[in-house]
Amino acid sequence: MALRNLFAIAVILLLTTSVHAERILFYEISSGQYSIEKDYSEFANELRKRGFEVASIEKGEISKEKLENYDILIVQDLGKQLSTDEISAIIWFVLQNGRGLFINGGGKEKANQLTIPFGATVDSGLLIDTSDEIPALNDRNSFTISQFTNDPSMNLLHNGVSKVGFYKDSGIILSGNSKCIAKGNSDTYSDTGSFASGSEPCIAAASLFGGGLVMTLSDADMLSNKYINDFNNKNFGLNIIEWLNLANQEIDLGNNTQTLHLRIKEMRLETLKIRQELNKSLDREKAALSQLSSANLQVSNLQAEVTELKESRIGPFSQSSWAFIILGVCILVGAIAYSRRGSVGEVKLKDDDILNELGYELDEGGESDEVSDEELDL
Repeated sequence: MALRNLFAIAVILLLTTSVHAERILFYEISSGQYSIEKDYSEFANELRKRGFEVASIEKGEISKEKLENYDILIVQDLGKQLSTDEISAIIWFVLQNGRGLFINGGGKEKANQLTIPFGATVDSGLLIDTSDEIPALNDRNSFTISQFTNDPSMNLLHNGVSKVGFYKDSGIILSGNSKCIAKGNSDTYSDTGSFASGSEPCIAAASLFGGGLVMTLSDADMLSNKYINDFNNKNFGLNIIEWLNLANQEIDLGNNTQTLHLRIKEMRLETLKIRQELNKSLDREKAALSQLSSANLQVSNLQAEVTELKESRIGPFSQSSWAFIILGVCILVGAIAYSRRGSVGEVKLKDDDILNELGYELDEGGESDEVSDEELDL
């Protein structure tokens, strides 16, 4: 009975709530080229297209007061040592404020000051894979990743993703409750020996930390303008943001596990996507019906024109055509009559000449005089 009630509550939440656009803050105080105005502009624009509000912090320090205004924090390729207050503010942002954190790139191990508290350590060595190299780069440190988690609570992360590119970066050592989301194959290993061949080193890790969510991706280049359109890189990056956004969707189900809590949030997002697809489908059908209606109107107009033309015809020809035909016939008949009249006159003259030669005379009426007996005797 309790399970049935829980299911009913979940269904009600799925049907009555929706995921709203959230605000994202890019930490760019030390990210160099990895900023929304430089190498990450395309990724930032894609997020805006999805309805997210995107901003960046380029000066000063991170604080609780500044983070309160945002729902997701993205720290890419961290290149500086954070102060204790900054680290404390970020942990508070995730743990107590229940928000999403995306640590993107190792920043030459400087990112570990953030990743380690959340159960992930970025290794110092570069990964090597000789069986899945990217042909265009011809570099054994740049290869494709095609192994993703099958954890049902993480389905959203690899939705529409079958392969991503990995560009000269490190593996991730997991601890605590962190889960590997994407990993190399059995031929992938580290040049420092941290990951032996066959270990299938992790390159993306996720963790549920208090009420928030954390994603660590060791390769900052994957979502840069240079590579974001390779393979399924863009989809993977957008999936990460949508998954982190689930942390902001409040569902109170009592003392249930975090996994169930997260799965219901994920189901709600999937429901929203289905609604959006249905709306797009309806829009397409409306456009098709509009085009069909326009075509039907054109057909009706053409049919009316054809009917009008038919009504103005007599037999196979129009009235004007018949007029020309009749005029032509009249001219032809007149010409034939005139020609025959001339021919009859000529024949009559020839007959008169013959009778005269025989000694007969014709009177003006055309009749011959009677022949006398004397003439007959002659």
